[in-house]
Amino acid sequence: MVINPAPPWVGPVRVLRTARPRRTVEQVLATIPATQWLDQAVFWLMYDTQLRVLPLCRLTMADLDLAGPLPMVRCGARWRLLTEAPTVTALTAYLSLRSPTSSCFALPTGLPLDLAYLDQHWRMYCQRAGVNCTLRELRGG
Repeated sequence: MVINPAPPWVGPVRVLRTARPRRTVEQVLATIPATQWLDQAVFWLMYDTQLRVLPLCRLTMADLDLAGPLPMVRCGARWRLLTEAPTVTALTAYLSLRSPTSSCFALPTGLPLDLAYLDQHWRMYCQRAGVNCTLRELRGG
């Protein structure tokens, strides 16, 4: 029996999965308070699409298609399908509350989202959950 290790393709959209066990990642994601809309949105998006930090920080509103038949996010020339319902819910909640700009994500201070913020907050949530998981492991390696 031959097992294809490559992720499946759905048309021009690549469906991706994380390298960490789902239970472990969801345990950490569950520790994020519901009022932390930015954290909910970015960490669910990283988990669902396996976006790296820099492309995630550079996303613009033109890179999101949540209103189409299938919710997707564009990274470079490729569109990635959002397969997790919490991702779409978190993104919708965050985008409805943020100040209108062309950039998708910004810190509460108005500064651009960056690796230092993401790393610090992800470590804090991992510590609360009692899990050892890096941002790289969150997005699948």
